[in-house]
Order: sequence, then C-alpha cells, then structure tokens
Amino acid sequence: MAATFAWAADNGAAGGSPAHGTRTNPITDTNWKNIDDSTTAYSAASCAGGSNSFEKWIYGVFTGTFNSVFNGLWAHTAGTLGTGITLAGIVTSSYTTPSTTTNANLTVNMTAPIAIASGQAVLFSTTSPQAGSPAASITSAGFTQYLVSQKQSTTSVASNDDATVTMTLQYAEN
Repeated sequence: MAATFAWAADNGAAGGSPAHGTRTNPITDTNWKNIDDSTTAYSAASCAGGSNSFEKWIYGVFTGTFNSVFNGLWAHTAGTLGTGITLAGIVTSSYTTPSTTTNANLTVNMTAPIAIASGQAVLFSTTSPQAGSPAASITSAGFTQYLVSQKQSTTSVASNDDATVTMTLQYAEN
C-alpha cells in the first residue's frame, strides 16, 4: 500500500497549545496573497508592489497504510520571481499568526530555484505540524512540519503579480 498525500494550511490567529491556526485540509493552491486565508482567489487579493504577502503556513498530511515516510526536503525548484521580489521561507514546528510584516524568522532566501537535493530538511509527526518533537520518519498517518513562506517586495516593484513558481516537497516512502 502507499501513503495518500494532501496539502493543508493553517491561517488566522495562533491559538491552542501548542499554537496553531484554523485548519484547511485539503487546500488546492498556495498563492501568496494580501489576505490570510486558503480560499480567496489570488485575483481578488494580489499584493501591490512594495508590500509583502501574508505568510503561507502549509504542511503535508499523510494518510493510508504505509511502512515509512522519511527523507523530507522542501525547496523552490522551478520558475523565476520578478525583479525586486524575494521569497523567504523556513521549516518549523512553531506557528505564529500570519502577517504582512517582513518576518525576520524566515531566514532562508528561496528566491532562486534550486535542486531539491539542496532543499531544507523536513521532519514528520503523527500528531500535528506543530508537534514539539518531530522525527525523521513516521510509520503511520501524520504530518510534515510547517513549510512557511512569504513573498516580499521592494517599492520598485510595479506590481507583485508574478509568474508561477514550483515549490517541491520531496519525501521517500517504503
């Protein structure tokens, strides 16, 4: 048997212990927008030049019967962002309320596409993306850590509209 994978997201105010947002599972896109939700069309909430998107707090959900999911990696693997736009990201288990303020915790510059083998390491949990002790693998239904990203732009950007980019989560399964 194989694991079944779906993308999910947290949005809204941090609450609970450990903190998390309002869950949407599954999601169908991960557009960087000027609204903190997983449902508004990008065309209705695009970002103006000189402003940032709300952070996207996405994670993977694994269901079904499988032996093990492991070797998680996450990266921007294809597509080019426009001049003056930076994509910042990080893999974490600590949720904070999404904002358009430049998030200094997003310390990985993901602007240029890279080979997935050079991506950020992603850990897993059977309880939640905000689990305190994620592991290198899971052997039953579970989650990745949060894969957080934010599109940031300078005032020289006329519009924050951009070409499509590919964000890749790679994992091994046996």
